[in-house]
Amino acid sequence: MNLTDIDLRLLRIFLAVVEARGVSNAQTVLGRDASTISKHLAQLEGRLGFRLCERGRSGFALTDEGIVIHRRTLELFAVIQRFGQDALSMQRQLSGPVRIALIDNLITDDACPLTATLRRFSRREHNQVAFFIDITEPARIEQAVLDNQSDIGIGIFRHRLQELEYLDLYQEQELLYASSAHPLAGMRGTELQTQVVHTRQVVREFLGQTALSPRENPPNVPHAWVSNIEAAVMLILAGSHIGFLPVHFARQWAEKGQLTALAPEHYSRASLIQAITRQNKRAPRPVLNAFLDDLRQEHKTCI
Repeated sequence: MNLTDIDLRLLRIFLAVVEARGVSNAQTVLGRDASTISKHLAQLEGRLGFRLCERGRSGFALTDEGIVIHRRTLELFAVIQRFGQDALSMQRQLSGPVRIALIDNLITDDACPLTATLRRFSRREHNQVAFFIDITEPARIEQAVLDNQSDIGIGIFRHRLQELEYLDLYQEQELLYASSAHPLAGMRGTELQTQVVHTRQVVREFLGQTALSPRENPPNVPHAWVSNIEAAVMLILAGSHIGFLPVHFARQWAEKGQLTALAPEHYSRASLIQAITRQNKRAPRPVLNAFLDDLRQEHKTCI
């Protein structure tokens, strides 16, 4: 016998009659008259092919088959109840992977909400999430999100792609730095601006910017092109190049006197840090929605 919704409804009526010890007593519980209840019991007996109970002037009593069906029906609805509880628990449970791709060296930036977001998210109940975090270049971050290899990307993105959604997080402040032993470290004003033009600079490839505009930049100056900040600071500390660095990252060497900011009132710029996700017609996974909610909350806190 394949159970249908109608069968389940009839079985519930049967349970109510058994619990009330008779059709007449079950009228108030079920909100139906005795005739209708009897018809429902007869319909269930017809579906099963045997009589479930004796009912009438002689009183109410379960048949042998009725005793078995009553026991099995109680077991059936107990299983259904557990199923509902388990499904609700799974709905509330945060499980599965959260894959994040981000640019390097955000850890030293107090304005970055990611660490606080991870802390907030880890405190959620029923949390069974596995994190996969990759540090790479912005172009690869975008491609990873587009290819569904990453759920969230955090970085500096020069163009808005139609397939992605963008959340502006904060502005990362950058200054032009030189080694404290570099000849430019002691220069000021016009003299400094004149010499910068002819000085080797280290440039992060994805930003593609030097301290100068293209027309000011002499073509014979061999700049260094790097993919990450660590490589940039190595060249700057070596004294061979100057270059823009995020203030939060350069602070550890500036406080030791190893790096000098060159004319910060003149050579200063800001890069917008954003979070990206893929636009989906379907709703994101609950775990991803929860993480993004926490990211937005921490973002608001940092503003």
